[in-house]
Amino acid sequence: MKALKTLGASALWLAAPFVVAAIVWELIARFGSFPPKLFPSLVTVADTFWKLATAGLLWVAAEATLFRLVFGFLLAAVVGVGVGIAMGRYQWAEDVCLPVVSMAYPIPGLAYAPLFVLWFGLGDLPAILLVAVASCFVVIINTWKGVKAVKPIWIRAAESMGARDRQLFRLVILPASLPYILTGLRLGLAQAWRILVAVEMLMSVNRGLGWMIFGAQEFLNTDVMLSSIAVIGFLGVLLEKQVFERLERYTLVRWGMMAA
Repeated sequence: MKALKTLGASALWLAAPFVVAAIVWELIARFGSFPPKLFPSLVTVADTFWKLATAGLLWVAAEATLFRLVFGFLLAAVVGVGVGIAMGRYQWAEDVCLPVVSMAYPIPGLAYAPLFVLWFGLGDLPAILLVAVASCFVVIINTWKGVKAVKPIWIRAAESMGARDRQLFRLVILPASLPYILTGLRLGLAQAWRILVAVEMLMSVNRGLGWMIFGAQEFLNTDVMLSSIAVIGFLGVLLEKQVFERLERYTLVRWGMMAA
């Protein structure tokens, strides 16, 4: 019974900000100065969401966006973690890559969009590559910092016990740097979402959540825009819960590096 009460209290605290935001939104929609077309009530948004969902439009758009996101982010993760580990382990790699990464990281991803259109044309390929490029730098930096943060005494202790390079990496460097790597992947995924929503309009794709948002803007369909934004938020939470939290549970929590 006590555990049930605790769970209920936690659920209430979690839901409280959303309830307050919903009440404020509804008050502004009903009594504010915005026209209903520009600031629809939550009832209108929910009705539009249901119609788009039952018609299959939201799921088709979400599938197309997830396809680009997953492939772009996986490419960024593989390149980012690989380059970051090399920079952290080898001084020559750091000397070569760090100036390039430091210069490219602050540049907004959309700045590369015209070049990618000229090089790769329109469609999914440039969108995927642009997502990968825009999100890989934060993964590189966090991975590099994580490898550099491994205490030298741990490495020397493992080497004194006869650990070879592969064992050293698998048993010491990777576990110690994993919190930094997961942080970089989380930030990279958020960066990938932000760039992808804008890229779906610039790359002239024929479907996607970003494409749906910008298409609805032309016809002042704010309820459609909000429905698409809600799906983006839901997918973001789903990826966080089903991917990163599971990774943490099976690695960091299991190894005793963080509390459950």
